[in-house]
Amino acid sequence: RLYQSHLQKQKQDNEMRIAQNVQVALLPESLPDIEGYSFFASYESAQAVGGDYYDCFTLPDDKVVISFGDVAGKGVPASLVMSRIASIVQCTLRHETDVQQAITTINDLMSSHSIDGRFVTYVLGLLDLKTNEVVFANGGHMCPLVRKADGSLVEVGEEEIGIPIGIMEGYPFDTVSYTLDPGDTVVIYTDGVSEAMNEAQELYSIERLKEVVAKSPADPEDLGIAIREDVRKHANGYPQNDDITLMTFGRV
Repeated sequence: RLYQSHLQKQKQDNEMRIAQNVQVALLPESLPDIEGYSFFASYESAQAVGGDYYDCFTLPDDKVVISFGDVAGKGVPASLVMSRIASIVQCTLRHETDVQQAITTINDLMSSHSIDGRFVTYVLGLLDLKTNEVVFANGGHMCPLVRKADGSLVEVGEEEIGIPIGIMEGYPFDTVSYTLDPGDTVVIYTDGVSEAMNEAQELYSIERLKEVVAKSPADPEDLGIAIREDVRKHANGYPQNDDITLMTFGRV
């Protein structure tokens, strides 16, 4: 019986490794390489597969899509929902570049085959490289945080936050626009960052995140690495209890 149990465990572990490889393949292999801009992302799942998700890709007419989400829950169920929204976003944004209409379509498609309790907090952004304006729509996620060149912080779209994706069809999402100045860097993160815990069960917190963002280098990649390393420093080896994902981009 022990031998049979061992074989079954080996089979399950192998299937999880395959699932992990499939999920990683859904994330972008590389981020856009655009003169005057820099993009960075970091993804660490708490289990073999997870529910955090990000994407960033270019469109014709000098547009860049920023897509970022966090599925409620962890593990295999969350990863299946993550794979669904990843494919829906790609298909939708290839044909619809109006942010309000795009997030409405994404929400309707996710809601039409929703699973109870498996909603997605989500941020959709569309960056216009000609005007340096980024239009955001927010479905129940933390506001994007902008670090200005002087280290001051701006939270974008706090009043425009809608409900999470996959709860109700036809929800009227709002959008908010923000023009990036030279040196501005946008930070988007999941609650796995702000709620990372140490052995004393102390949360990393949004306040500490803001402090690190304000005092760290303005370069998006350097800033993203600084945040990631500070979260690890806070955890100090304590087991990760949620997926930790962040994305930074901005004008250099």
